[in-house]
Amino acid sequence: MAELRENAAGFSEAMAALAGVEICEEPWRIYYDETENCRFIAYRNGAIADARTVERPFILGGIAILGEGVEDELLARIESFAPRSGEMKARTVLGGSGDFARVLRRRETTRFLESIDQPGIAVHYHSQDNLYYAIVDIVDSMIAGSGHGHMFALHRELKNALYLCARIDPVGFLENLAAFGFPNVPPGEVRPFCEFIENSLFDFLETRSESLSFEDRFFIETFRQMARASSRSESLALLKDNPPDTLVEGFSDHYQQVCLFFPKAFHCFDDETHVSMDIVDGDNYDFVDSESNLFVQLSDVWVGLLSRCFRFLGKWADDRNPDVFAHNPIALENLKTIRRLIDRAADLHPALVSSLEADCVLRKRFEAFDALCGS
Repeated sequence: MAELRENAAGFSEAMAALAGVEICEEPWRIYYDETENCRFIAYRNGAIADARTVERPFILGGIAILGEGVEDELLARIESFAPRSGEMKARTVLGGSGDFARVLRRRETTRFLESIDQPGIAVHYHSQDNLYYAIVDIVDSMIAGSGHGHMFALHRELKNALYLCARIDPVGFLENLAAFGFPNVPPGEVRPFCEFIENSLFDFLETRSESLSFEDRFFIETFRQMARASSRSESLALLKDNPPDTLVEGFSDHYQQVCLFFPKAFHCFDDETHVSMDIVDGDNYDFVDSESNLFVQLSDVWVGLLSRCFRFLGKWADDRNPDVFAHNPIALENLKTIRRLIDRAADLHPALVSSLEADCVLRKRFEAFDALCGS
């Protein structure tokens, strides 16, 4: 057992170093739920069955209890908005409105945020844009081949360039890739696959150039040239030996990662049988029925609020309506609380907040936060 723990510790340190964070040794209790959990994303006869799976991010998140006695105090506070019967869910607290400003001004939303905006409590989240996740191996494969290894330092910019092109029609782009065998591209399809990428980037530049920054145009053109050079390769390093037709095999890695990065914490996940069977055995986590755990239910409310918030910020960044909160000071204060909770978590430990998303998405999100809440 000691040897097993030592090996696990070494693996955790290696993973943390790869992610650019330090292992956290705090004995916290961390609760989780998830939203937009589609289990997996795969082609069916070359088609994407549900467009929403590549249009909305998966989020695993919740609350962290940082000290003794905090849980009892939190239980007392949530009595003011918890349902008298049945399970507390995002919909019961936040309501069903598609207008996020209305969600933010709900009394239940205010009480929920007040209950977790307290000493001894932190929020956390780990998000994944499934379109971004599905295509990043294309970039890494082209960096690995054709003498492009020096471009690894710019891999995020190059991935952002491809994402900008793909997100115009996410489903159509991915379905076009399926014609070449993606996510596996056999030797005979390497040239036409790379030519498709090159031509897609060229067409994107031709039609969208005026709306792009100089930096984005530069990296789109850079990656286009890399795709052209890669068309002469015999193979693409990461686009082989993958599960056939599978774009996202599952989300177990997110659960595994938090257990590794916070080895002294105890992690309490909402019951997900397919995940609990996938992650490595350990003694610092458990899967529970959310009906029996109010802190997991609170986590469901948090990730539901965050999912709606991220969609709102993305849309607001496009139209920049200055009056969205003009007559809604409560909603604006609640948005500021969400931002404050995220910033406080990131300051507490960077691994509490992680996003596998494109730079353009993250930049737009936090520019919107700054514009609405004040930087």
